[in-house]
Amino acid sequence: MLIAFLGDSLTEGWPGAAYFPLLDRRLTQHRLLNRGRAGDTVADLLSRMRYQGLEPVDCAFVWVGANDAVMGAWDASEAGSGWSWPERLMRLAGDYEELLEWLEARAPRIVVVRPIVLESEGSPWEERAAETAEAITRIAAGRRSCRVVDLHPAFAAATETGEGPFTTDGVHFTEAGAAVVAGVFTHVISKLATEGT
Repeated sequence: MLIAFLGDSLTEGWPGAAYFPLLDRRLTQHRLLNRGRAGDTVADLLSRMRYQGLEPVDCAFVWVGANDAVMGAWDASEAGSGWSWPERLMRLAGDYEELLEWLEARAPRIVVVRPIVLESEGSPWEERAAETAEAITRIAAGRRSCRVVDLHPAFAAATETGEGPFTTDGVHFTEAGAAVVAGVFTHVISKLATEGT
């Protein structure tokens, strides 16, 4: 399969450890395209993809929204850009809907990865990430081409076995965090490959 990964720094693999090279080594039978860029919000990713284009692929992973949550947390602490969080979330939802519409013309199967913030329990950042993830999940749930992946259970299981720490700052991964993501994505891709035969 030809699989594209669209997202922000977590997909690009900088800063922190990258899951993408781990996938590349594990899934040599597939061709993987990294279309991540550090700092991208949902609106940035939509704009960039429209400008750069994307060749038709068998599947696309979309993992974006953490930077939107960060901006939302800044707004909550009165250091933001002037957009209220409800306004920002409504704009994000519209942009995400457009992103999926654009992507459906290029990928018959889309894996929507919920934004995640780790090791910051109870912070405004974690709260905004959860609200962003819920908005994205609602949008994806209405589309037959989409399946949603939640990384929280995998990180919870890894924590129980004594692995970690998983991030350097609550978002960007250590080697242990990148390995958890690569494990989940490998499983999802294996299932997709089986379904496609």
